[in-house]
Amino acid sequence: MKLFRPTESTRFHIDYSWFEKNGQDVRVLVYKCLTPEQQERLGDNLSEQYDYVDEMTGEVERVDRMVYMLQTESATDPNFVTPRTPVFEAAFRIFLLNRNKPLTAVELAERMGRKPSEVLAQLSGRAVYNGIRPIVE
Repeated sequence: MKLFRPTESTRFHIDYSWFEKNGQDVRVLVYKCLTPEQQERLGDNLSEQYDYVDEMTGEVERVDRMVYMLQTESATDPNFVTPRTPVFEAAFRIFLLNRNKPLTAVELAERMGRKPSEVLAQLSGRAVYNGIRPIVE
């Protein structure tokens, strides 16, 4: 088996199958990203679905209410991702906001306010956190 070593140009994403394989529910992690006020408004209605329209492409996608709240409300909150947010948490939040479109360590670092080498060092370890994995091409 050949060892894969990610570089700053390696693209990463949330591997949703990782949650299933590890007996975890991604929705718990998404819920923790919501503010207390958003959690209160959400109440017990965790499975409601919305049509999310990509303003750039016009593409319509079904998303659950939690993700919809994040994409429409938290995307403009300057405190949603800060340089003090742990790398794995920040990456997870960024991928939620961008509908899990793959990003490189350089692109993630720019959005986090960190150095690409710092982001790469965190994301390229053997352990997988928050389902963030490199895309092996």
